[in-house]
Amino acid sequence: MDITNTSDLLEQRETLRVSEHALREAHKEGLRIKEVLHAIFNGVIVERYPERRRVLIAGPVPGEPLPVHVVCDYADRDELVAVTVYIPNRPHWITEQVRGLLPKALGTS
Repeated sequence: MDITNTSDLLEQRETLRVSEHALREAHKEGLRIKEVLHAIFNGVIVERYPERRRVLIAGPVPGEPLPVHVVCDYADRDELVAVTVYIPNRPHWITEQVRGLLPKALGTS
């Protein structure tokens, strides 16, 4: 299955589940479940991890300038699972869709 956008993920599955881990992480970020779901349904895939059958979705938060990142697992043919949620931050992300440079390891020059 070629995953090109979020509708590819959603149209072929009967259920969408948000894992306990994703719920905890969303809570830490001050996000509610409806905001996470909004990000999934209205976001764009910014990274694909085909070997793990996962994607990273960057989606909007209604009424806020902040994007939300949601990692979704599509290994199950019937269920899409949001496995984690976070708000991207610099320097790891230059924009909500572009990764920044990884920091140098400590003690290296």
